Amino acid sequence: MEILIESTKEFEQDLDKFSNKDKFKIIKKLNRYVELLSKNRSILENQAFKLKEIKLSDDFDSSLYALIINKDIRLIVTIDDDPIFDTTVITLFRVVNTEDACKAYSSVAESLYQDFSVKCREIEVISS
Repeated sequence: MEILIESTKEFEQDLDKFSNKDKFKIIKKLNRYVELLSKNRSILENQAFKLKEIKLSDDFDSSLYALIINKDIRLIVTIDDDPIFDTTVITLFRVVNTEDACKAYSSVAESLYQDFSVKCREIEVISS
């Protein structure tokens, strides 16, 4: 299975705020995670974690994870399988200091899953 890595503008902006030394650590650790993923996804999922429980529906699970770069840095990503193209897509959403990780995770979750909240609303149907 091929692995495709995509990044968002927010991730690129976050990355620019780190020193060159930290950028090197981030990229090195990300490459290690990709290597783990290519060998066995369950190994990576044991090292990735979800900062908040996200309830979607019975048919869908959240693919949003926080990856530990080191004690001070967290990477907020999604890991999605695309069976049609036999590809795993890793999308890099944010890279933040640990103390900001929960807020960044929640923000990404809200933007990704905003359409799922609509399904829970009651709709009144009136026929004429």
